[in-house]
Amino acid sequence: MESERSFYTPLLQTIEEPTVSPAATGCMKVLSSLLAIASITIGTIYLDSCTIQYLIPIYLIVSGCFTLFFVMLSLASCSSNDEDSRESACKSDLVLKGVVSIFSVIWFICGNVWIYTIYPPDYNNNTSFSYCDKTVYLFAFWTTTVIYILMGVTLVLGFCALLCACALGGSFLLSRRT
Repeated sequence: MESERSFYTPLLQTIEEPTVSPAATGCMKVLSSLLAIASITIGTIYLDSCTIQYLIPIYLIVSGCFTLFFVMLSLASCSSNDEDSRESACKSDLVLKGVVSIFSVIWFICGNVWIYTIYPPDYNNNTSFSYCDKTVYLFAFWTTTVIYILMGVTLVLGFCALLCACALGGSFLLSRRT
């Protein structure tokens, strides 16, 4: 039984430890912030430019604001001199991040409905009922589509990593730790 526990322990310890470099995390936060600022800007500029689905610019503005808010939450650390107040601050921070994440997922699903149900809108006749400005629609369409592509790539890479970890049986972790 002891050899079985020590066989799996390095894999579990590796999963618990953060493996992303601070530089990569910083780059992702900067890219997310830039995309959020672009979403807010395009949504604001073209606020009344989509008659077929007036919520698309609002979707861009709100999703951009919540992305920036989430990035700011991730930058704030829950540090305090008192152990009890630090633990309480970390728990409330975690709850707030959870609520923001749940809202963001629901908002993303709503945005999908608003964007994909009107494909393709009329880009040319701004007096038409099915008109939507090309810039605002294509920006919303492609940012949403890129999110799906990134989620798919992440799932495939995660699945491949899981298969490799299972196939190697944790032996590569044992050799790395010694």
